[in-house]
Amino acid sequence: MGYISKLLGSTPARSMTLVTASEPKSISIKVTPTVERVAPEELEQTYVSDSVCFNSINKGTQMIMAAYPGINSFFQDNTQFIEFFESIGDIGEDITLNELLEAIFKYQMIYGNAYVEKVFDKRTDSKVVDLTLIDPKRMDYAKDSAKKIALDKFGKPIGYTLKFPWDIAVAGMGDEVPKEFLNKVNLDQNQIFMLPRRISHFKLYTYGDRFYGLGLVEPAHKSTLYKKNIEEAQANSIYQRGMYPVLGFVGNELHEPTPQDVESTLKELVKLKHDRFSVFPHWVRVETLEVRQSEVVNETLEYLRLNQTASLGMPVPFATGAGERTNRATLTNQQKFLEFTLNDIVNKTLSTFKKYILKPISFYNKIKEIPETKWGDIQAEERNAQAQRITNYVKAGILAPEEVSDFAKKAEGLKELDKSEEEPEEDEKLSIKDLKLELEKKKSFTDKNLKEALDYISLRGD
Repeated sequence: MGYISKLLGSTPARSMTLVTASEPKSISIKVTPTVERVAPEELEQTYVSDSVCFNSINKGTQMIMAAYPGINSFFQDNTQFIEFFESIGDIGEDITLNELLEAIFKYQMIYGNAYVEKVFDKRTDSKVVDLTLIDPKRMDYAKDSAKKIALDKFGKPIGYTLKFPWDIAVAGMGDEVPKEFLNKVNLDQNQIFMLPRRISHFKLYTYGDRFYGLGLVEPAHKSTLYKKNIEEAQANSIYQRGMYPVLGFVGNELHEPTPQDVESTLKELVKLKHDRFSVFPHWVRVETLEVRQSEVVNETLEYLRLNQTASLGMPVPFATGAGERTNRATLTNQQKFLEFTLNDIVNKTLSTFKKYILKPISFYNKIKEIPETKWGDIQAEERNAQAQRITNYVKAGILAPEEVSDFAKKAEGLKELDKSEEEPEEDEKLSIKDLKLELEKKKSFTDKNLKEALDYISLRGD
């Protein structure tokens, strides 16, 4: 079992495929990446505290999830998978399929990686009974004492580690490290080992030997830090400009100031912070020092924001929510590139979802057919512009009004008229009238029977 569904006992490693001695083996060697990465905690802090990053990640996730077609269409009406995913959250984490998919997309954008645990039944440990999300900050590959990823003879990671707070006792939790890899895995006291079959690892953009994913926040992380530091300094500067420094000039050609005069004048100037009025001798002159803001500050902030939006793949007007003066044709191109980016994220995610979630569920739960998942169209285009474009197609005769009817109703949230609510045909109306007359002639009907029958007919329409 996983750390949620099994706390004690060891579990043997399972393989979804048989490995034979004649199976080919790659002669290339994978190595642990040495590229310096930003800690997941810092990426999360950037998402939480930076408005441009926060808005861009949320808008991207919302646009993707707006195209979610619903569980039936998503699984192409495969009843076995629909039943399974409608029941997730009953054993492990309280979560729905919609929330699971949304978190996978968002985690990949923030951290570059998302992890889902397949929870196995406790009795046989051979059937997937639930799915649960794992915080990416706590997950990593199992590593040796030199902090290098522990690999098997095929160059695949032998497992994962999950980190707990130091005040939680982890003894007996998780899986046992396979005997042949005991000398390759080094666990800290607050870590547990998890076999690869339990973990579905989603990676957004990969590099090198493809062990880790790269998200949308990290490439502009330094720009974000620089921007936040400048914004803080600028806020302090605005505060100072709001209360310009006050200078006191003590003495003139007829009065030589003494140290006591300078000291008493300074005390009076300090009182101006909270006193509205003060009196000075005629040989004391008080002035304010005007501080002007450098134009370089705004230019630098604009440059850093552009770096952020370039990394996030979000047009500046969308990321900031401000009415930027953007050329309409340029904005249309930016919208198209945004759609390409989001569609690419969806395609990568669904490919991983099928291979590392649907395929194992099919194998362990003995479901013969693996469905082809279906996602809707992601549209960044403004609705009125899209409607105008389609209207032009209809006017030009390229599309018939009937062909765009369903699209228009769906776009406007209009529900099609239920056939049962439609007006009855003329011949049906006549038959109802005839039936009413016949019922009124029947002497065998009681008043109550007759009333019920007439009420039923009136509801159907006359």
